Amino acid sequence: MIILRSRLVLVSIVLSMSAAGPAAAIVKPDNQGRWVKPTQIGPDQDVPGFLVNLGPTGARAIIKENSFVVKHVFAESPADKKLILDDEIIGIDGKKFNQHTFGRFYGMKYDVGYEGPIMDFGRAIEESEGSDGNLRLDVIRGGKPVSVTVKLKAIGKFSDTFPRNCAKSKQLADAAIDYVHEHRDDHTSAVHEKGTVGLALLARGKSSEAEKLAMSWNQMPDAKSWTWYPSYQCIFLCEYYLQSGDKRVLDTIKKLTERLYLSQVIDPTRYKDHMHGGRPQAKNFLKGGNGHGARVAGYGTMTITTLLAMLAWELAEDCGVGINDTHLDLAYNCIHTHTHASGYMGYRFATGAYTPVGRQGLSILVHQLAGDRDAVPYVNRVTRHLAKSKTRLNDGHGDNAQAVFWALLGIQQSGDKGAIREVFDYNKAYINMARTHDGAFVIQPGRNAAEKAYYMSPRIHLTAGMALVLGMDQPALRVQGGTE
Repeated sequence: MIILRSRLVLVSIVLSMSAAGPAAAIVKPDNQGRWVKPTQIGPDQDVPGFLVNLGPTGARAIIKENSFVVKHVFAESPADKKLILDDEIIGIDGKKFNQHTFGRFYGMKYDVGYEGPIMDFGRAIEESEGSDGNLRLDVIRGGKPVSVTVKLKAIGKFSDTFPRNCAKSKQLADAAIDYVHEHRDDHTSAVHEKGTVGLALLARGKSSEAEKLAMSWNQMPDAKSWTWYPSYQCIFLCEYYLQSGDKRVLDTIKKLTERLYLSQVIDPTRYKDHMHGGRPQAKNFLKGGNGHGARVAGYGTMTITTLLAMLAWELAEDCGVGINDTHLDLAYNCIHTHTHASGYMGYRFATGAYTPVGRQGLSILVHQLAGDRDAVPYVNRVTRHLAKSKTRLNDGHGDNAQAVFWALLGIQQSGDKGAIREVFDYNKAYINMARTHDGAFVIQPGRNAAEKAYYMSPRIHLTAGMALVLGMDQPALRVQGGTE
């Protein structure tokens, strides 16, 4: 049962927006040397580097301003024996690609996204799959122009209301969870991946597999583990309990909620002398926020760890576990205080730093779970800015799978049909480009210089997330908007 609770009064802050400017989908033309730096996980370890995935064609490529240069083709994929290494794709069906702009892009800007070859190719996939499946590529091979037709499955287009009421979305969600289930050996120890896989198993009806994961995870993490561990573990176990009624996990859920109290800043003055990396960090320890470590270790509090703890607490309340209102109210006040008047959510403060979309999606989810009617203006503000930030979906810091997953899940809980359509319609091309030929989704290069997702979990994390995001016709979890 979702509990209604009146939170602290929303804090109104008026801060100036940074001036809008050009954006970029890839940080640098050399992708910071990662075009030739392969991952060591799963089938992508055969790919020579962190390349742009060209959707379900099975080809990977380097992106240039107006073209792709093919650097890998998976055997037995649609592009196998059609495209060859160093083919330069300059357009599709006689139409040249628009220009891509490179550059690092942090801060509060959002006016330009991944327009250029990425968007053009993704849209062409949509048109091809909605007709005869023939993707007609204009290629320069050995200095001469050639036409190459890659045959895709004609699975249809996304509906006008996708991912809801959409046969293509359902088909992709089913294929995604099948891929996750069949490629267990490709799972890593990353807790973000593990928690998302668990949620996907629950959401897509893999009950026995979800139970096995729950039982293997039904004990407390190491006392020194970072906030991410108890948060994702608690979120999954709560959803598991709410779906199964399995009381074996209740004691662990209760202990996890209490562990999360330890990573919350109650008195910022306690950290006035805190140093990290030789630098003073006192200003970064925000009252009510959660830090990296179980006892607020590291360089201060962060918006995303605070929101993950809040989500765990809200779900635990639905499980009947009592939560200390002091901790919850401090967390909500921290989030409200440090959300920009525009609805932008920064890394820790109200302005600047990295893409906001994952944090915004999480904040919408948390507030909707709380059922707080007083927070409606806040949720509306965050929703509107998430819609504006649709261009930044793939630009998450450290692990862009989290940005994609929580943003696309959260915007669907906003209730704002216009905002939902803005985010999904713009990112239809991104979704198509991230798809692999064998039913998975793979991490794509983005703007953030610190992006590590491809090297932590190139496919499984994002594939599990998209199984949740695209499988919304019958939401089975609270985080999908499901109810008792």
